[in-house]
Amino acid sequence: MPMKAAKRWSSLRRYLLAGLAVLAPLVLTLFVLGYLLQLAHRFVGLPVERMLAAQIGKEVSGWLASLLGFLMVVALVLIVGAIASTVIGRRLLAYGERMLLQLPLIRTIYAPAKQIVEFFVNPSAMQFGAVVLVRYPHPNSYAIGFVTGRDVEVINEATGRRLVNVFIPFAPVPMTGTLLLVPEEELVAVDMSAEDALKMIVSGGVVAPVKEPVPSQSTDFS
Repeated sequence: MPMKAAKRWSSLRRYLLAGLAVLAPLVLTLFVLGYLLQLAHRFVGLPVERMLAAQIGKEVSGWLASLLGFLMVVALVLIVGAIASTVIGRRLLAYGERMLLQLPLIRTIYAPAKQIVEFFVNPSAMQFGAVVLVRYPHPNSYAIGFVTGRDVEVINEATGRRLVNVFIPFAPVPMTGTLLLVPEEELVAVDMSAEDALKMIVSGGVVAPVKEPVPSQSTDFS
């Protein structure tokens, strides 16, 4: 009996974990979508509802107003995207962006927000160099980094060593991180694409490349 009970408990535990693995991501997705819909209803649906009620003189379903507001937002995004795809539109946007980046408070918010959105819209557009491993934050651990430059003459002269600029992204937002100046001989090259490395960083290590990173003896990180 104890063995049968243990076997049944093991099966129940396995079923429970399997069920959680299936349902938890779905519930989390529905929760996030529900929250976003509530935000859309509050900031888009309610104003559209009042506007329609004023125009036609009677009450309008709040969720119908939210749907209309959502379609209006999508239409606005499409129009802006179409304008931004033209030569004149790109020039106008670049000019407007330069103006925003000249404002002290606005630029501290706008620049990081733009980088985050650009990363999630097009991760491959992020320009990173070779993927390397660096001992960080202490000698017994490694961090994934990207070579962003090398041979800064004034720094090499000050230290008497040949240093390489390595950007260490922080999970889960890889646009934030820290810059390390590392002696070239202390870098460990990794046979991994920048895209795979970014996926691994964003997922906190959950999504890893199929091929194991293989340290290379080469010191050419250009």
